[in-house]
Amino acid sequence: MPAPPHEQYDLPIRNLADVEAIEQVPLDQRIFSWNLNDWIERGLRRDPAKVALTFIADGDPDSPPVRLTYEALDAGAARIANLLHSLGLEPDDVVLLVLPTVPQLYTALLGALRRATPCCINWMLKSAQLVELVRSTRAKAIVSLGPTPGYDIFDNVQAIRHDVDAHIITVAGPGGDVVPYSDLDALAAAQPERLAFRPAARADGIAMLAHSGGTTGSPKLVRLTHRGLSYKCWANALVMGHTPDDVMFSDYPMFHIAGLFGRGLLPLAHGMSIVIPSPLGARDKRFIANYWRFVEKFRISYFSGVPTTLATLAKQPPHGENLRSLRPYMTTGSTAMPAGVGRAIEDMIGVRVLMSYGATEFTQNVSQAPRDGDPRYGSAGLRLPYTRVKAVRLDAAGEILRDCDVDEIGTVVVKGPSVTPGYLDARYDEGLFTRDGWIKNGDLGRIDADGFLWITGRAKDVIIRGGHNIDPLVIEETLQQHPDVLLAAAVGKPDAYAGELPMAYVQLVKDATATPDELSRFVLDAIPERAAAPKEIVILDRMPLTDVGKPAKPQLRRDAARRALRGALADTVGAGVDVDVVADETAGTRAVLTLKERASADTEQRVRALMASYPLAYTIEWSPLN
Repeated sequence: MPAPPHEQYDLPIRNLADVEAIEQVPLDQRIFSWNLNDWIERGLRRDPAKVALTFIADGDPDSPPVRLTYEALDAGAARIANLLHSLGLEPDDVVLLVLPTVPQLYTALLGALRRATPCCINWMLKSAQLVELVRSTRAKAIVSLGPTPGYDIFDNVQAIRHDVDAHIITVAGPGGDVVPYSDLDALAAAQPERLAFRPAARADGIAMLAHSGGTTGSPKLVRLTHRGLSYKCWANALVMGHTPDDVMFSDYPMFHIAGLFGRGLLPLAHGMSIVIPSPLGARDKRFIANYWRFVEKFRISYFSGVPTTLATLAKQPPHGENLRSLRPYMTTGSTAMPAGVGRAIEDMIGVRVLMSYGATEFTQNVSQAPRDGDPRYGSAGLRLPYTRVKAVRLDAAGEILRDCDVDEIGTVVVKGPSVTPGYLDARYDEGLFTRDGWIKNGDLGRIDADGFLWITGRAKDVIIRGGHNIDPLVIEETLQQHPDVLLAAAVGKPDAYAGELPMAYVQLVKDATATPDELSRFVLDAIPERAAAPKEIVILDRMPLTDVGKPAKPQLRRDAARRALRGALADTVGAGVDVDVVADETAGTRAVLTLKERASADTEQRVRALMASYPLAYTIEWSPLN
C-alpha cells in the first residue's frame, strides 16, 4: 500500500537543520488520518497473511511459538469490539486490561480501541489499588488473566468483583485454567468478524488512558488523544526510519507507554512483526540469558531496551550468534543511562544507542538522538519534528519568566500535537500547563548550541528503577504506617545496574527502637508492589527539612549518591578515595572524588572505569596526605 504524499520515513535526520527542513511541509499533509483506528486498520490490512505476533511462553527460543497473522489479529479485534458492544459499552466507557504480555492483550487492546476506551493496567498491583482504578475510571469491563501459576492477577481481580460494577472477562495464561463462563476467546468466537456498529472518533477525542510512567501505587491516568497517537505513528516511524520489514521484541510491559505504543500500536500501524519472548518481557531472566539467540533466530531488526537491560547485555556479549539482522542504531527510553553503557553496546555489536526523552504525558518521546548523526552520548537528542522543547525560567506562579540561554539549566517544557490534554482526574492538572499551553513535566535540563537536549535532574522526585517509575509517596506512606516512624522520605540511590534503587530516610518517634532491618521487613510485607520496597533504610536523628517543613529531598539525594559511591569505590579501589556529592550549575549534581597520594598508580583508571557505570557527572582531584 503506497504512502500518501509527504508521508515519508526515509528523510535524513542528522541535525536540527534536517528537523527544520522536514517542518517546511505542513503537518496536516504528512498525517493521512487523525484517527488512530485508521492507522491500525491500514497496518492490519497491508499484508493479511503476514505473521504479526510470535509468542514464546517461557523465554526459551527453542520452545514452540504461537503465531498470529495480521488477518487473524484483525478478525479477533473485530470480534472483541462486537463483544464489548453487545455488553452495552459505549465509546467513552473504559475497559481495563490487566494482563501480562500474551497475544490476547493485543487483540483485546485493538478491540477495545475500536469500541471503547482501553487502559492497560499494571497487573502487579494488589486488589486495593485495582479497585481504586476501577472506581476512578468507572470501568465497564475488566479483561484479566485467569487462574495461572506464578500470577496473582485472577485472585486480585476476584477479590474486588463484588465491589465494582464491571463485566469481568478472563484470559487463560500459559499453563493456566480456562474459566468457561468468562473466557475471552470463547465469548469473542461467538461474535461476527465484521463490526456490528459504526465506529466514530474525533481527532481530539480520547483514544485511551495510560499509566503515568508505569508508577507503583495507584497511578495517575493520562488521557491520550487520537491526534497525539496518530502523530506519533508518523513521527516515531520517521525518527527510526521504520519499514514493514522491521521485527522487534515486545519486552516492555504494556502498562508502560513504551510498551503500549512503541512495542504495540506503532509496529502494528506499519505492518511490522512483533516477537513476544515471554509474558514477563525483560523481567524474565531466561529471556535475557538467551537474548542474542532470540535475535538470531527471529531476525530481530529493531534493538531497544531500558538501561537495566542494556547494562546487562553490555556485559553479556554474543557467542557467535549471527546479528546481521540488526539495524545500525537503536533506542533507549531513558536519559538516565550511563553514556559508558551506550558506548559499550556500540563497541560490542556495532549498534549506536540513541537516547530519548519522553513521558506518558507526551505520548512517549518528544526528543531523540539523530539516527543519521552523532548520538552525543549522554544527551536526549533533538526534538521531534513539529514538537517544541525548551528550557525556561519560571516565576513564583509557575509561568514562564524567560527562555534559558544556551546551556543554561532550567525547567524543561514541551508543546506539540502529542501532548496530553490532561489527566483523567482533573485535580492533577493544577500547575501542569502554563497559560500559553506549555506542559511542565517536572524535569530540569539545558539545550546546547546545536539544539541537543540534556536532562540534568528532576524537579519532581520520581525514582526510576530500570525504566520502572516508582512514586516515593508509596514508600513514604507505607513506612509511616509503622508506629515507630515519625517522618519518612524516599529518594533514588544511584545504581550501576538499575540506574536508581529506592532508598528511604526515616526519623523515629521519641524513644522508639525500630531498626532498619525491622522497617525493611515491615515495608516488604505492606507495600503494594515489591519493586518499590527500599533497598536501604537510614534512620536519622533529625530529618532535614525545607523552610516549609517538607523533607529536603535534594539534600537527601546527594547523601544517597554519596553513600552509593563510597560503597562502590571502597569495594573497587579501597580506602584511597574521599567522596563528596555537590550541586552543580551545569550538570545539576556532581560527584567530587578526591584521591590521596598513597593511592596506587592505576587508581584513577579504575575509578574512571567504575564511574562509567553511573549517570553522574564527576570530577577527580588529588590531594596530598596530611
